[in-house]
Amino acid sequence: MATVDELVAIKERVEQELLGRPGVTGVDVGYKEVGGQRTDQVAIRVHVARKTDDIPHEERIPEQIEGAVTDVVERRYELHVASVELDVSAQADTTHYGTLQGGVSMGPSRVIGNHIFAGTLGAIVIDNATRAHAALTNFHVAAVDSGWHAGDRMVQPSRIDTGVVPGDEFGAILRATLSGNVDGAVISIDAGKATSCSVAEIGDVRGSKAATLGMAVRKRGRTTGLSYGTVDGIAATVSVDYGDGLGVHTLTNQVSIAADTAHNAIFSDHGDSGSVIVDSGGYVVGLLFAGAGASTVANPISAVLSELDVSLCIGKSIIKDIKDGRKDFIKEKEFRKELRKELQKELVLDKRLKDVRDIFKDREHGPGPGPDPGPLGPGGGLEERLRAVEEQLSRLGGFVGPELRPDLVTPLTGQEPLTDAETGQLRAELEQQVAEAVAAKTEFDTPPA
Repeated sequence: MATVDELVAIKERVEQELLGRPGVTGVDVGYKEVGGQRTDQVAIRVHVARKTDDIPHEERIPEQIEGAVTDVVERRYELHVASVELDVSAQADTTHYGTLQGGVSMGPSRVIGNHIFAGTLGAIVIDNATRAHAALTNFHVAAVDSGWHAGDRMVQPSRIDTGVVPGDEFGAILRATLSGNVDGAVISIDAGKATSCSVAEIGDVRGSKAATLGMAVRKRGRTTGLSYGTVDGIAATVSVDYGDGLGVHTLTNQVSIAADTAHNAIFSDHGDSGSVIVDSGGYVVGLLFAGAGASTVANPISAVLSELDVSLCIGKSIIKDIKDGRKDFIKEKEFRKELRKELQKELVLDKRLKDVRDIFKDREHGPGPGPDPGPLGPGGGLEERLRAVEEQLSRLGGFVGPELRPDLVTPLTGQEPLTDAETGQLRAELEQQVAEAVAAKTEFDTPPA
């Protein structure tokens, strides 16, 4: 059976030919479905706008490609931004947040084609150039079309959700990108606006990591609120229509999310675009931008942060944990130093006890001054002096029992070597963690407003 990496390699070799077939909307590597139910078998999945048996033989997807199992799933992708005519009533999350955070309604101040738009502010980030706080969302939420400009003002909540211009404006577009990997935008935050490095109903952002098949995830969006899902596809290539002036764009290396129907029927809907997708530990894995029914697609967060030149803002409670962890680490190092000293003392005392016993053995077998009895000094009977030595030894031995003493010298063994793909992924994650650590230190050192 082919590995995930091998399936991804095969998919990349054939996806352009597959995407050129009529009705194909995407290709990825994910869990095969049988009778509408997900299986544990990983396959090359071809996404189509509509599944039907009425397809010419030469256009049908083969059951295997280069020995890899295939699957066909019905998915017609749409941007998950909400747009309505200017005079509609409020919908969804209409809360005016005094402190900006992830998971809340936002949108452009400008009117586009007599329509106003709503999406989600995904998370607070840090501009790597200026170290200022900013807001992360999608290109198509903030910029919308080809008529956008840096400096276009944003409002929270969106104008659909009772946001008022200019009273509820909070910032402006700094930069935006619609590339082969990322649909993203960064919004400045006006002076005096409070921010929190957290996502509503989820909590503090801890950092970022790569999405993996089967990973449990969550998001909080403007329309569907808090929802749960599972990463069911990786390395996805999808085609999405961005409308007049932009047309159809194809994005590669995307992440596919299936709804956890035990919690929610769908993972996202129109208005949830811009939400960050977070794992169960609070690490961001993706930026939501489109969906197809119960399925959602997201940009990998590492590509988003790199192209927009920002770092995730880490929650202060997490920074405190890191700082406390550093203190604990230092304490542990000091403990180990003291333990080494005490163990060395114990070895010395063992030797001295042996010397004392040898002395008394010699005296029992005959007279003679013998060597110096050691640190306890002369005097006292044999039993009394032995009890004193044994008492000292037992006190020291009770410092840390042998079963609790850490192995300070034996290295870790028996670990499987990393593959090239795992090494590359680990390197990327470590580089991102370094950037986030720098951002976290800046945030921790900055006094509260």
